[in-house]
Amino acid sequence: MADTFFDNPPNLQGMAEEQLRQLYSYLTAMSNKLNSALMTITIEQMAPETQQIIREGEKERQAAQDQALKSLIVKTADIVRTEMQEISARLTGSVTALSEQFGTYEQELGATIRATAQGILQDYHYEERITGLETDTAGFMRRINQYIFCGLVDAVNGKYGIAIGENVTKADGTLDTAARMATFTMDELAFYQGETKVAYVTSRAFYITDGVVVNSLMMGNHIWKKLSDGSLGLLAGGGV
Repeated sequence: MADTFFDNPPNLQGMAEEQLRQLYSYLTAMSNKLNSALMTITIEQMAPETQQIIREGEKERQAAQDQALKSLIVKTADIVRTEMQEISARLTGSVTALSEQFGTYEQELGATIRATAQGILQDYHYEERITGLETDTAGFMRRINQYIFCGLVDAVNGKYGIAIGENVTKADGTLDTAARMATFTMDELAFYQGETKVAYVTSRAFYITDGVVVNSLMMGNHIWKKLSDGSLGLLAGGGV
């Protein structure tokens, strides 16, 4: 980018209205020069952090365009053919304990393993209940449905990885992020609540919607630390 030189502010003369006109003319000219200078800046001349943000934004825009084109092709296709081989297995287990004095304890475990070209889904079910002698109604103590998926975690951006969550996949085979889910790919560790990505680690940076630091936070050689009176203090060069 070539050097840009700006004129010195004008020596305002005349009545107040004339001075405002002179100042407005100067600011307009300076704004035009700034805009012209910014237009000549290339991404290679920017700071590394800015370059990374711009490139990630370009990737996201490109991915959105590709996804929109894919949707148009599928919706307007004259022929759609889907071929998918699948291997599945169902494993179960149970525990029953009978007590003539207190009642019955039952535990049921189940694991469904489904393997396709997209990946391997492991769906786990855990349930335990107690039936007391004083009532015939079974009271569920705990019921858990979680999954571990290894495969094409992000089909939009073509990323393989691992996902751990509370819900099973949708009917179309895509991951359901209606509840909590964590995903790990080669370049990102992300946490979801519903459809919202609330925290993720990527490109040597950590992003989070809300954060809670209970005691101390170290930044470089300085530490923000909760003091004995409950206030927040900034310490330099000390240990946590």
